[in-house]
Amino acid sequence: MKPIGILGGVFDPIHYGHLRLALDFLQILNLSEVRFVPCKSPVHKSTLTATPQHRLALLHLAIDAIPQFHIDDRELKRETPSYMIETVRSLRKDYPNTPLCLLLGSDAFLSLDQWKDWRQLLDSVHLVVGLRAGTPFLLNEELSHFLSDKQMEDADDLQKKLQGGIYIQNISQLAISSSDIRSQIFAKLDARFLLPDTVYDYILQHQLYRYTHDI
Repeated sequence: MKPIGILGGVFDPIHYGHLRLALDFLQILNLSEVRFVPCKSPVHKSTLTATPQHRLALLHLAIDAIPQFHIDDRELKRETPSYMIETVRSLRKDYPNTPLCLLLGSDAFLSLDQWKDWRQLLDSVHLVVGLRAGTPFLLNEELSHFLSDKQMEDADDLQKKLQGGIYIQNISQLAISSSDIRSQIFAKLDARFLLPDTVYDYILQHQLYRYTHDI
């Protein structure tokens, strides 16, 4: 059975880096779909700039034309902080017989040991780490042991097991950041070609990211 990909994030705003990452994973790993999971109150960020409603609207504009991309708003509906362990446990209940892959950039994996109950993620999902060529991937000792114990060498194994493995995948991740986009908009610079035109038009129409420099 084809796995479902799970891509969590702030998406403040969503940009081509997020979209290219999701598309690479979808195609290379032969996923059935990628579910974008916007967080409501991220644990490791002090503030968000756009409201959940605006970020959700931007996501719709970015992905609605791609049938394999879907929005999963369960974290926005929760009252508790956006702990990924709670999200993947909830998804496992919804998809008890489907392989689930939590899609991570290499930077996210490098800080995984700061997440709540991070080792227990593998009880619900596989971890798939996107590694861009030339990007440093220096693991601390704890994460190095974690990877060596659970690493899968063959992407086909993601379909054979429901959860429990870690797979490293080379990807064409774009060096675009939401914080840089917000900075450019705040400085009244043109941020086109970093994110879809529909997303950028919405940002300009609603004057997002112009009245705070908390980035």
